[in-house]
Amino acid sequence: MYRKLRRKLSLLCCFAMAVIVMAIILCCLNISEKNMYGQEEAIFLLKANTIAYHLKTAESINIQWYRRNAAEPGNLLYLEVDHSPSALSSITLSDQELALVQDYKKDKEKQNSQAKTGQPYVAFTAGTRPFLVMEESISEKEPDIRYLYFYSLENFYQNRNLQRFRFGAIWLVSLFILYGFSQAFTAHALQPIIQNEENQKHFIAVASHELRSPLSVFKTGLSVLKNKPDTERSARIFTLMDNEMSRMERLIQDLLSLTKAGQPSMNYQFQPIRPGDLLEEIYQKYKKIAKEKQIALSLSKEGKRCCLCDPQRLEQLIIILLDNALSYTPAGQTVALRLFCSRNKCCIQVIDTGQGIPDQEKEKIFGRFYQVNASRSNKEHFGLGLSIAQEICHAHGGKITVSDTKGGGSTFTVRLPLSHK
Repeated sequence: MYRKLRRKLSLLCCFAMAVIVMAIILCCLNISEKNMYGQEEAIFLLKANTIAYHLKTAESINIQWYRRNAAEPGNLLYLEVDHSPSALSSITLSDQELALVQDYKKDKEKQNSQAKTGQPYVAFTAGTRPFLVMEESISEKEPDIRYLYFYSLENFYQNRNLQRFRFGAIWLVSLFILYGFSQAFTAHALQPIIQNEENQKHFIAVASHELRSPLSVFKTGLSVLKNKPDTERSARIFTLMDNEMSRMERLIQDLLSLTKAGQPSMNYQFQPIRPGDLLEEIYQKYKKIAKEKQIALSLSKEGKRCCLCDPQRLEQLIIILLDNALSYTPAGQTVALRLFCSRNKCCIQVIDTGQGIPDQEKEKIFGRFYQVNASRSNKEHFGLGLSIAQEICHAHGGKITVSDTKGGGSTFTVRLPLSHK
């Protein structure tokens, strides 16, 4: 499914960018062609004006001068004296060139181009040959001399077509580059969605596995009670089923908590509180539990500033961390609760001296149902606690991190923004 979606998105992205690139290329091509045509016009006018100046100032015109000004391939200079072709034009020009002049005159009479454009020169096309034509009379001299200068635009159109081909080739090459970029871009854009779906599949698979175990116990227990009723055995089965029921209830409660934790706007009631007072209450609740596990629990507090928090959610977060610390810390070791302020942040630390967490696992432990290894797994924990803690922390605008405790163990640090009040 995602492969087809990626292909469609890549084609759509490539098409959109290709249209944009084509628009840019067409704009650049249009500007370039205008500049090229302007240069051709400038050269044409320069040559035409040079011819006109020489005709006005020269005492005589010889054949060398005439051929020099009409020598460039495709260009043509035609002179008339008293409305008749000059001897130089009759001798120098071929029949085809003279026919070209006659065609221009007929076209001029038919179209009246100069009157329409108001320019001293016009564009004229003879068959497939394009020209710029300057027609001017040298009225200062007698007899009346008129000249026609045909400037060929064939080189201009050849260069224009070559430039269009190059721009087209650039655009075609850019299509492959754009498609490759689109593939990479859409793959990167879809990666979070694909990862999220994989996480959901993993989440459902693990949740199903965790729920299947107590259901199997219920099914087996009921089957035994139905086929072989026995008071002593029934008591053991009921106890086992009760334990599994409690375990299933804890799992469902954790799943509900995880779902609600991701909806801070709907489930959180923020108010200014002193985290130190909350830590004191939690410490008093868990001091006895830690003593029963032969673990020394300590509390240290620095600072009395307030935080804008939901007390119940923050308490849930700290209890998750403290419960993990007490569960994974061996008897005879210590667990510490610590509160201090740093750079406008309230920092709460839960420090244990247990077996610690490998560096490569530190980023993974906040994933749902993730547990470091089998030795750290037990039926009291499903790998959801730290996910819930992280969601609660993010909802408060804070951050939770884990680091190694000096001498062994793990230190979980929760940083929350301090209240300005």
